[in-house]
Amino acid sequence: MLIRFFNTVNRFPKTILLIILALSAFFFYQAKEGLFDPQTGKIRINSTVEPFIERDSGAYQQFLEAREAFGSAEVVVVALHDKERKPVGLEFLLTLSKLQKEIENSVPGISTVLSMLDIPQSSGTCPGKSYFHQMDYGSVCQSILEKYQHDIACLSSTATKKDSEKESEVSLEGSLEDGIEDSLEDSPDESLEGSLDDSLEENLVESPVSDEQTQDETNTYTEPSLDCTLTNNSQSPEKLHDQTDIKIRTIVSSLKKHPLFEGDLLSKDLSTAALILTFKPGSNPESDGTQNILKELLTKHQQNSQISDRLRIAYAGQPRQINKAGGLINEDMEKIFPLSILLIVVILLFSFRSLLTVIVPLAVVLSGIIWTAGIVGLIGGELNMVTMVCAPIILCVGSAYVIKFLNQYQTESIQLRESKNPEDTETTIPEIITATISSVTVPVTVTAITTVAGFIALVVSPIPAVKELGLYSSIGIVTINLFALTLAPALLHYIHLPELPVTQKQSGLLNAFFSTIVEWLRLHSKQLILIWLIVAAAAALGMLGLSINSTTKTFPENSPIVKDLHFIENELAGTDSLRLLFKAKPDSMTQQDTLLNPLKTAKTIFGLKKLQDWLFQENGITKIGNIEGHKLTNDEVVKFFAKTGENGPKFLSDEEDILQVTLRMSSSGSTSFLALRDLLVEKTPMFLPDLQFSYTGGGVLASESANNIAQGQINSVILALAIVFVMLSMLFLSWKMGVIALFPNVLTILVFFGSLGWLDIPIGVTISVIAAIALGIGVDDTIHFLSH
Repeated sequence: MLIRFFNTVNRFPKTILLIILALSAFFFYQAKEGLFDPQTGKIRINSTVEPFIERDSGAYQQFLEAREAFGSAEVVVVALHDKERKPVGLEFLLTLSKLQKEIENSVPGISTVLSMLDIPQSSGTCPGKSYFHQMDYGSVCQSILEKYQHDIACLSSTATKKDSEKESEVSLEGSLEDGIEDSLEDSPDESLEGSLDDSLEENLVESPVSDEQTQDETNTYTEPSLDCTLTNNSQSPEKLHDQTDIKIRTIVSSLKKHPLFEGDLLSKDLSTAALILTFKPGSNPESDGTQNILKELLTKHQQNSQISDRLRIAYAGQPRQINKAGGLINEDMEKIFPLSILLIVVILLFSFRSLLTVIVPLAVVLSGIIWTAGIVGLIGGELNMVTMVCAPIILCVGSAYVIKFLNQYQTESIQLRESKNPEDTETTIPEIITATISSVTVPVTVTAITTVAGFIALVVSPIPAVKELGLYSSIGIVTINLFALTLAPALLHYIHLPELPVTQKQSGLLNAFFSTIVEWLRLHSKQLILIWLIVAAAAALGMLGLSINSTTKTFPENSPIVKDLHFIENELAGTDSLRLLFKAKPDSMTQQDTLLNPLKTAKTIFGLKKLQDWLFQENGITKIGNIEGHKLTNDEVVKFFAKTGENGPKFLSDEEDILQVTLRMSSSGSTSFLALRDLLVEKTPMFLPDLQFSYTGGGVLASESANNIAQGQINSVILALAIVFVMLSMLFLSWKMGVIALFPNVLTILVFFGSLGWLDIPIGVTISVIAAIALGIGVDDTIHFLSH
């Protein structure tokens, strides 16, 4: 039935070519519109953790809820560092303040920019204001930085005004003297008083000044908003600078070991300060536009700062890594894909010794990729770190299918020539194509079905990236199979392959090599099987050392992004975050507590203190103790949350029904991430028994998904082997042939996973996918061999 269908279709080669050409143009347009960025012309790649998060899980819903309440968990940490390791001073803080304001005003999608200037005091003379506010005249809390800038402006204005007045006095005195001398020379009899009056009048009338100019000069001297009445005009700018610098360094020193500063906004040695950038839900902080604006701002302040010679500005975070990863993938695709095509062309030229022959497989492969990309764009799909392998899969599988077809075409051509009478030397192309289709349709289709069976099983995965890989690869394989049996025969009506010489013996080094292998196999088959069994056993032992660990550290160690990341992880708290969410238990509230929010009590703060003690493994007075005080009351806790909620870090949701604690840490892979998660799940209820506890964050959810993918890969491979065994047994009508077909593929998988164990290479998402790809291609080769 299948053979008859394709033989019938291939009677109309022109129609096939026109239909495929028209549909290829349509799918090319859909791919361009759906998968490419119209501004940059590059492929849009979703490099975030979202494709690796299970959508139907409760953890994902908590992830969305926390993002809606507190903003995106993906942060960018900007670190300003004094290379001389001096504590933060006046110029350093001025640079930090200017950079913070420019980021807030210029970078799109910014939700908050948190710095050491934003943390409010919970007590003291200026509660609710930052630690860099002090009580000033009139019992008003004023920022030290703002007061310094105001006083400097007043001193500068006063100095400018004095210089201008002095110049005017000198000019006026000189004019008067010149006028008196001229008067005495011209009119010696006139009185001196008259001369003085005339000279003064002339000097005042000369050079009239417009109202606008007068207003401009007035503004130059004293701006309407600049009130300098409280500024000590006798103080020099240098003295003012030194006094302010001492104040700031004293405050910075007092913040050492403060829980909201040290390790997060300020390094332990006080030489590095941070800006924590968070973004609004739905923004694209990883986009080229946002990253370029941020990079330009940092470069500008690095170069123009008053302390540029000893200032280093580094930044890191998921958005930067995502942007860099997407750029590298695009660069790799621009290089690897053409090189793959070139390699295929070289191999085909070497095999078929004809340039025209190369056109057929290239047309089949490129058409298959265009159709697959067009379908993905049409259904609104997108590419990610996993689905990017679809193009190489289609390239490999499609090449194998069409090479099988071309080889069989030449074989059928020889056989038809041999079977005809010597007088009838002409063999028609339709005859050869019909015979070729009759020979290759079943094996090529079966190989496609077995490969699709392996990939289509991934569609049931709850992980979007894995599901899409299965779907897109299956679409590509089906398309390539269709083209191998329609487009290739249609092209062969117009592209004539060179005829192979009819001879029993082939010459050449390659044929001599394979002839030697064949002879050796005939004599030593049992020994070869034994060798492979020993190799498989050794590989199986290596599988005992397999480990699973997905990590985002995929960049070269000497790249700027890794250097900045390592620097921030060493000086501050890192960029990976884990969110701990707390809610009140309805049954834990007593009658006395009904008027109190359980999240805003001293008991909760004490529980958080114990949790932090355990996390940092510290004894005695801890960081949280600075907030707690000796006798902490519920009212003080309520005031603390109210003050920090105004302009500091956000610990409570707007409805005050969720309390968030964010752990920022160094990037160390999914295994460490999940180990910390397990410990938190065990210990946190012990410290806060009256609160419901949950965790979320893109990093931990992606780590869970990555480990689930890797762990489930072995089960997937076993299932795929079982499916392939059943199908091959049915194809060859013998379970023994099924075993024979599986034998090389099982060996391949054992060697693959065993090598990872022996080489101590952890299994991640991308590595685990390789096994499925290797199995699919390996089964194809096995079926082609056995079909002969």
